[in-house]
Amino acid sequence: MKLTAVFKPLILCLLAASCYTSTVHAYGGLPDLGGNGFSVLTPEKEKQLGDVMMRQTRGSLPMVYDPLMDEYINALGNRMVARANDVKFPFKFYWIQDKNINAFATLGGNIASHTGTLAIADSESEFASVISHEIAHVTQRHIARFVEAQSQNAPLTLAGLLAAIVIATVNPEAGMAAMAATQGAAQQSAINFTRSNEQEADRIGMQVMADAGFDPYAVPDFFRKLAEQSRFVNQQLAFLQTHPLSQSRVSDTRLRAEQFSKRFIPDSQDFSLIKARVLARYQYDKQHSETVFLKKLGQPGGNTKANQYGLAIALFDNNKLDEAKKLIEKLLQDDKHNLYYIDVYTDILIAQGEYQQSLDMLEQQYLLRPNNQVVTLNYANAALSAKAYRLAIHLLKSLLFYKDDNILAYSMLADAYKEMEDLPRFYEARADLSYQLANYPKAIDNIDEALNYLQPEEKLEARRLEAKKKQLQAEFSRLQRM
Repeated sequence: MKLTAVFKPLILCLLAASCYTSTVHAYGGLPDLGGNGFSVLTPEKEKQLGDVMMRQTRGSLPMVYDPLMDEYINALGNRMVARANDVKFPFKFYWIQDKNINAFATLGGNIASHTGTLAIADSESEFASVISHEIAHVTQRHIARFVEAQSQNAPLTLAGLLAAIVIATVNPEAGMAAMAATQGAAQQSAINFTRSNEQEADRIGMQVMADAGFDPYAVPDFFRKLAEQSRFVNQQLAFLQTHPLSQSRVSDTRLRAEQFSKRFIPDSQDFSLIKARVLARYQYDKQHSETVFLKKLGQPGGNTKANQYGLAIALFDNNKLDEAKKLIEKLLQDDKHNLYYIDVYTDILIAQGEYQQSLDMLEQQYLLRPNNQVVTLNYANAALSAKAYRLAIHLLKSLLFYKDDNILAYSMLADAYKEMEDLPRFYEARADLSYQLANYPKAIDNIDEALNYLQPEEKLEARRLEAKKKQLQAEFSRLQRM
């Protein structure tokens, strides 16, 4: 599905726009920390704080809300989580739209990767090595131990600490400055804490990825590539700032890899297609993307389905619909249920005004895979385009019943209610969207707007919204006091 709106990063203060820690239908889940400082971070508290941090991150960074990419990274990540020890809570994986190479973990099993990290990976195992390393940071509780250590060294506020850690994972220098401002004097910087744990994360991460069926030799290969790239830029790569790379560390990973038997592990088709998608949509400029994929296809061995798919995306994004359609139709002939192809093909049909054909195709896929977010969101998008708003609302509400943090679904739901001129439901959907983007004040304002548009006879609905507003206010006040 081609997104018609890009979610821009919101420049929000953590105290002015904090985060929810449960679903939009359940409130009051914030951990009781017992004051401004805390010395023991239990797994339950870590998970709750991790949710706070991730919602703050989603509200302040350019996240990618692409269902195909979301499915891919969560499938790959959880494949390795299933092989890890000391897993205390479910993991979630996210994308950040950034051409630089970086990835980071926050408390509670939330892991994010820059799109640029996958773009540079020459194999699925190289990308898996980055994700497995972050998984190890979480399972070994490196970040949790850092939080505990900081609380013992200096008086902290929850808001200041979380904000500093979020910043440090993305911009180390700014993060250290924020930590210093929070504590009066930085007792131990986030980057120094990370250095002391990198070797352990390398060791455990390599074992996890090997157990999950990936190539452990990809770890030193990826490190070597990063070291070489870093030599040719003025500033150290973001990944190397948060994950310092010494020569001894490279040597150590090479020796560890040699303990595993060498075997050929091919990339999955999903990796090849998702990389083509990332390159076409997030790494190359739109005008340049078409030229790049045409060149790839003309090289020896380059006429692959992945490169054809990447070219189809580039053609579509440059409004060359007929050319893109021919390419995708050819790919669909050999793989008619492939969601990567269906996603682009139905977008082309919608752009050409062939709404019913798009709806019919997606209806068949929905009957086969009713709980798949890629199918459901594409189907809802086609319904919105065809002005079948009630169908779109039904699909989106069904999706949100079991995936209640889906940003794109809330945005589309708001659009559907707006088109139907159902303003109370429109503003409530906007409130839920603000909730997920960590903007408390906006969420409360939208609930007020929803209440203003209710009819006098809708007393039960008014009571429900008033109760929801009070929960928001109470939770927001509690966060401000921490």
